[in-house]
Amino acid sequence: MRKIVYIIVGFVFLLGLFACEKGAGSADYGFAYIYMPQATVSGGLNNNYYVPSGDGVYTYNFKIDSVNNNLLILLGVLRSGDLPNKAYSVSVVAQTDTTKSILYDGLIENGMLFPSWMYSLPARVDVPGDKSGASFYMTVPIEELKDNVYTDKKLVLTVGIDYLENNIEINTMPLEYELSATNTSTVVILDVDAIRAFLP
Repeated sequence: MRKIVYIIVGFVFLLGLFACEKGAGSADYGFAYIYMPQATVSGGLNNNYYVPSGDGVYTYNFKIDSVNNNLLILLGVLRSGDLPNKAYSVSVVAQTDTTKSILYDGLIENGMLFPSWMYSLPARVDVPGDKSGASFYMTVPIEELKDNVYTDKKLVLTVGIDYLENNIEINTMPLEYELSATNTSTVVILDVDAIRAFLP
C-alpha cells in the first residue's frame, strides 16, 4: 500500500514540476518600453552617436545612396522585454532646442548645428506586429557635405521619438507600449572630415 502511495505522490510531483516548467517557459519577461538603440552605444555614458562609428567594415552606421547621391545615417526604434509582438508607431522629431543647449555648453568640440535644410527625417516609424523594432534613416545630401564651410566641423542634431499626436491609427497602437524614460533621443554627431573619406 505504501508503494502505491509513493508512486502516486511521485507522479503528482512530476506532473506539478512539468506544469511549472511549462508555465515558466511560456511566460512573458521584462517590461515593454520603446527606445532608440543608437542612444545606448556609449554603454550609458551619454546618448552620443558618432558617424562614422569606426574604421572597420562591420562598424559602419551609414549607407551611401549612390542613385540619389545621399548619405543615409542609420537610426531605429526597438521594444524591450520578451513579450508577444504587437504593432506600434512613433513619431520622429528633430530636437533643435536640445541640440542648441548641447552646443552652447561646449560638450562637442567643433560642434555645429545641423542646418535644417541639410537633412530629412521620416515623420513617423511604423513597426509591424511580427517585429520588435524597425530602422529608419536620416538623409543628408552628399554634395552639401563637400562644402568647405563644414571642413573640420561636426554636424550635430538630436533626433528623438515620441508618441503620435493622433493615437487612433489603423493597425497600429502607439500607446500599446510606453516610451522608455531614457534613451528616446539620440545625439547624431556627423564628423564631416571623417565621412568624406567614404563619399563618392
